[in-house]
Amino acid sequence: MAVLLGVSGCGGVTGINQTGVVLAVGIDPGIHGQYQWTFMFPNPSITPSSESSIQPNQEFYLLSTQASTLAQAVEKVSATTDRHVYLGDTQVVALNDTFSSAAMRRLVQVLITTGNLPPRVWLTLAEPSAVKTLRTSSPEEVVPTLFLSSYFSCDICHALHLATRLWQVWDDMLVPSQTAVIPVTTVMHKTIEVNRCAWLTPSRVIVCSPAQTVHWAMVMGLYQNGALQVLDNKRSAYAEDVRISTRRRVDIRGRRAVAYWKISVAGHWQSVQRNAANQALNLAAEREILHNVLALYRWAGQEQADPFGVRNQLVWLSAPHSSMPPLEVSVQCHITSTARTV
Repeated sequence: MAVLLGVSGCGGVTGINQTGVVLAVGIDPGIHGQYQWTFMFPNPSITPSSESSIQPNQEFYLLSTQASTLAQAVEKVSATTDRHVYLGDTQVVALNDTFSSAAMRRLVQVLITTGNLPPRVWLTLAEPSAVKTLRTSSPEEVVPTLFLSSYFSCDICHALHLATRLWQVWDDMLVPSQTAVIPVTTVMHKTIEVNRCAWLTPSRVIVCSPAQTVHWAMVMGLYQNGALQVLDNKRSAYAEDVRISTRRRVDIRGRRAVAYWKISVAGHWQSVQRNAANQALNLAAEREILHNVLALYRWAGQEQADPFGVRNQLVWLSAPHSSMPPLEVSVQCHITSTARTV
């Protein structure tokens, strides 16, 4: 009886009216060696009946503070508001793309060791800043949805599947031979574009172009429902509903390692009538994809990065290599004509 009387029970639970649910966290360089932490909250004054009439900038509000760690930032923000800051429903963490590799790796370690932040959150690099990314939301989105989380969680909405979880980046950091791939979010006027990725290596951050990002997604089988353009005999042709699947392996031949990739492409050519023309375009597409993949692989080797997981496969085969092994790629296109011919 005495023990039961000393148990506090649920008296310390914070009510929903006193809780500020964080939807996104942005991290930018701060002053005096600290970071600028920005927290996005849903506007508690918005009710379901008013969602259709509110302005986009009224759906969320931001609070920022300077701190060395996430825990310190939460404490400071909680002190400036009458709500308890709750991180358990955070959807997105945005890191300023100007951070160095060492700073990003240190921040990922800080975030993953903070017990209140779920490791499942989406991670992205923000250009030109994390706070500007959080301020930019799609006009059609309403509480409690968030544009970036919708982008990363919808598998059929976008051709490029660049979603990366915080725990995945942390897991890649634990393997010296592995390169973490993180999507880059760019603010363009009043909209957001996510069409590039960055390779996080122990020494530097390598930002890919949109074309290089597409080629990487093709290799990894992360390009679905996209488009493909090829030039054959000075004639340009387009394929839609492009679906790509890949099979990759690494073989050990004595002391020599070889990476084998097989890339299969399916889709529909627009405005193609004859089978002969269709076959010629398939061959042209195979050549172009093969050229792009080999060029990307060579560039990754020159940059001492492995966003394909090849060296990680070698580690599992107990055959670690300091450089990328030779690559042999085969590309097979089975792109058919659509009914919309001219």
